[in-house]
Amino acid sequence: MKKLPVEYRRNDHRGSLIQVNTGEWRQLNHLIILEGNTFGGHYHKKKQELFYILSGKVRITINKESILESTLLEEADCFLVEPYEVHTLYALKDSVLIEVLSEPFSQEDTLTKLNKCSED
Repeated sequence: MKKLPVEYRRNDHRGSLIQVNTGEWRQLNHLIILEGNTFGGHYHKKKQELFYILSGKVRITINKESILESTLLEEADCFLVEPYEVHTLYALKDSVLIEVLSEPFSQEDTLTKLNKCSED
């Protein structure tokens, strides 16, 4: 997982614009994770997932090649989940996120850690 800075911010009398990320994205999701709940617990063989937190606070846990990484993220944080990173999001507060995917959701590309062990 990579924590990413937003690419550009502009604030003036009209309001603000935040350019989160430029890239080749094929699906956009609006996620709401209620406090105390989790999303994820899986990995993808091909797909990258970029998350931008609109509000709330989440802990993301990444397990890649038996190396565990846990990071707290809050409003305006942006992070990228790479292929083969088992990722789990846990909401410490009600949280709203935008998620963009490098390719549309596919059940064949979404695998649990158990599936990975059985393939080896």
